[in-house]
Amino acid sequence: MDSRIVIVDPFESDELLELAELSGMPFTRVRAWHFEPSPADRVITTIPLPRGAAADGLGVVVDVAVPAGIGERWPERVVTLRHGREDVLAYLSGSDAPGGRVVGVVGLAGGLGATTLAACLARTLAGHPIAVALLDTDPVPSLESRLGFTEGGGVRWADLAGEDGPLLPQRIDAALPVWHRVRIATCDGRGVDGAPFLAVAHALSRTHDVTVVDLPRAPGPDGAALLRRCDDVVVLLGGRRAELAAWERLRAVMGPATLHPVVRGGGELAAGDVARELGCAVIALGLERAVAAGAAHGAQPGDRARGAVMKAARVLAGRMLADRVAEAS
Repeated sequence: MDSRIVIVDPFESDELLELAELSGMPFTRVRAWHFEPSPADRVITTIPLPRGAAADGLGVVVDVAVPAGIGERWPERVVTLRHGREDVLAYLSGSDAPGGRVVGVVGLAGGLGATTLAACLARTLAGHPIAVALLDTDPVPSLESRLGFTEGGGVRWADLAGEDGPLLPQRIDAALPVWHRVRIATCDGRGVDGAPFLAVAHALSRTHDVTVVDLPRAPGPDGAALLRRCDDVVVLLGGRRAELAAWERLRAVMGPATLHPVVRGGGELAAGDVARELGCAVIALGLERAVAAGAAHGAQPGDRARGAVMKAARVLAGRMLADRVAEAS
C-alpha cells in the first residue's frame, strides 16, 4: 500500500489545515478513525488513536488534550499546535526523517584542493541516474566564482541566514542554483554567518540520493554536527606527518561514517606510507598543476575528465555507488 498523509481532526482546526497546505504535500483530512492506517502512513491526529492501530504518527493538542479512553492511546510523540508548528510542518513534509546519503569532504591542511575534489565528486555522481546536491561551507566564495555563479541564479547562504527549524525540501530545491545536474548551496561575498548548514543538508538529503558537503578542516559546532550526519567522509591528506594527529582528532568528533582517505602526492610520506600509518587503504591523488592554471582561464571543476582529481573522484563514486547497489539488493 502506498504511503498516505492522513489528518484526523474532529475539531477541523484552521491552523492545522493551513500548515498542511503550506507543506505542499497531498493529504486527506477526516474527522474520525473510520479507517485502518498502515505502518507506512504518516498520521497526524488531534485525538487519541485506537490502541491496536498499526501506525503511530504524531499527536497534536489543539487546545486541551483529549484524555485517552478505553482501548485508546495517544501516539508516542505529542506536540501542542501553539508551540509545535515546526514539528508538525516537518512531519507533514517528511523532513524529520533520515534521507539520502550524505558525503563529507574535508582537507586536513590548506591548499590540498578539497573543494575542487568535492565539486568533481558531485559532478561525477551526477553523471549517473541519481539526484546529487553539493553544499559548500567555506566562507570564502571560491567555489561560487569557479562555477560561474557570480550574479543571480538562485539563493546563497546569506539569503538563508536566520532560518531556524525544519526547512521544506521542495522549496529549498526550487530556490538553489543547478550546475551540471548538481543542486548547489554556496556563498557569495556576503559570507556564511547564520547559515543553516545542517538544516539545509537535512532538507536536501530528503530529495537527493547523495548530498556532498565540503567541510571545514577545523570543524566548529556546525561542522561537527555535519560530520556526525555524514554516511561517508572523504579525507584529503598531503602526506605530512602532522596530518596524522589531525586525522585522529577528526575521527574523535565524527560519527560512524565510512572513511575514504585520499593522499595527494608531494609530501613527506607516499600513499603507501600513509596507508600503513592509518591502517587502511588509501586512494593516491597525483599532482595536477593544470587545475590552477585552468581555473584562471575559466575552467570548472571536472572539465579535465582525464585529470588526476577526476580519476580520484571516479574511484570514490564507484565505491559509493557500489555500496548503494549492495544496500538496495
